[in-house]
Amino acid sequence: MVDTTIWFGTGASVFFLAVVLFCWFAATRGDIRSPFYYIPPLLTTVAGLAYVGMTAVTLDALPLPVGVETLRFADWAVSTPLITYYLALLADTDRSTRAVAVAANVGMIGLGYGFVTLSGSLRWVAFAASTALFLGLVYLFVRTFQTALVGASRTSRSLFVSLRDLTIATWLLYPTVYPLGPAGVGVIDAADIDFLVVVLDVTAKVGLMAIVLLRQYELTTFRTRDAPSAADPEGA
Repeated sequence: MVDTTIWFGTGASVFFLAVVLFCWFAATRGDIRSPFYYIPPLLTTVAGLAYVGMTAVTLDALPLPVGVETLRFADWAVSTPLITYYLALLADTDRSTRAVAVAANVGMIGLGYGFVTLSGSLRWVAFAASTALFLGLVYLFVRTFQTALVGASRTSRSLFVSLRDLTIATWLLYPTVYPLGPAGVGVIDAADIDFLVVVLDVTAKVGLMAIVLLRQYELTTFRTRDAPSAADPEGA
């Protein structure tokens, strides 16, 4: 339990540090009013708050009757759709495509929560359905989103592909790791699952922010391209 508390506390610290650094960068060298700049720190703020809650749970300091998994999936239900929306925004997809992608993402997380809370065959039905939605998201990322970028510049496509590939690579490991844990076949114990998930969460979310910061000059092309539509409610 002590190790788990340390991992959760470390995760929360890394997320909040990333928020501060990214917001400073956006305010001084970017445009914090642009969704390309305010979405990354927003999703890591959500993750950081969830990890504070998980730390409190392990210390028996949370007054609310919720567990680690509930907080973890509540985080994912908000932060991962924000990542999906961010990729859709970068790809300049239409409004309906963004809505479908975000809805699929929310459904994937909801069914994933079913996998860790249900029992018997229903648990594996939920896992299969969640995995199917994940594969559908991968298709959207690789085909639909990529197609929308056909007319974009080479640097724009390069940034999108980097963020997309990081997202797919990290998200692919969740349905691989979880079935091996206590909710599945029990090959990996709960403490190790917690550690692996913290590493994956930090890699997926802070890694996305790091790529954006390191390649900020490429992000400028997206801001210029989407400035009119980003301000238009119909284009959002």
